[in-house]
Amino acid sequence: MKEIQDNGGQDQIQGIYRQLKKGLGRELVNDDNVGALIELAARDGEQILEQELREWQAPCGVAPDASAGGLHHLAPNPGFNKTHVKH
Repeated sequence: MKEIQDNGGQDQIQGIYRQLKKGLGRELVNDDNVGALIELAARDGEQILEQELREWQAPCGVAPDASAGGLHHLAPNPGFNKTHVKH
């Protein structure tokens, strides 16, 4: 019975992957399937899709245990170009 469920999950992932290759189905990507989708994109040589999925997977924002101040660990700076541009 588990094999049938696993196969059904693979069919669903393949369907999502086909949609993503057409530029559709982004709302179907979730934490449970993003790893398999990245593997499929890498296997098929879909570099842009693979990169987009990796960006989707990357943590962003504030961690649950971070302070209310947000990304307080980033030091303020004037910006690279302002410091290095010749006037």
